[in-house]
Amino acid sequence: MTTSNNGTKGVGCLGAAYTPEVVSERRTVVMSRAAFLTETDDLIATGESLLEEPVWDRFRDWLLVSDQLLERVWGRMDRYHLAWLNVGRGSAPPGSSLDDKGTRRFIAEVASGKLAVLRTMRVTVERQGWTLLSDDDSFERSQEDR
Repeated sequence: MTTSNNGTKGVGCLGAAYTPEVVSERRTVVMSRAAFLTETDDLIATGESLLEEPVWDRFRDWLLVSDQLLERVWGRMDRYHLAWLNVGRGSAPPGSSLDDKGTRRFIAEVASGKLAVLRTMRVTVERQGWTLLSDDDSFERSQEDR
């Protein structure tokens, strides 16, 4: 008879065998490394301009576009969001209105955190690549032909 031992020994259930999950399918390449670096550079430049001149609509657009790129390359929520999930959570209750100064401060804080993530991802891809990015620029040209 197998006992659970608080999960430290054995399986914990009679007849249950540990079967590691096997991942046999790899996701396909989503873009070239060069395209990712170019798009990331553009996002970084836009984010830096938001720090200098915070504009709410540009900020929202920038967040959406950067989220789409990073989700496309890194995956949804599991890879990069956790690195900056708490950025922008101030002491004000959720849903409360911000004055102009508060809005500017909020945009700057969130943009700073997102810029840190973008820069980190850019350096990683530049130095090491990524499994979902092709090192071959012809990948982009073949996607355009479709």
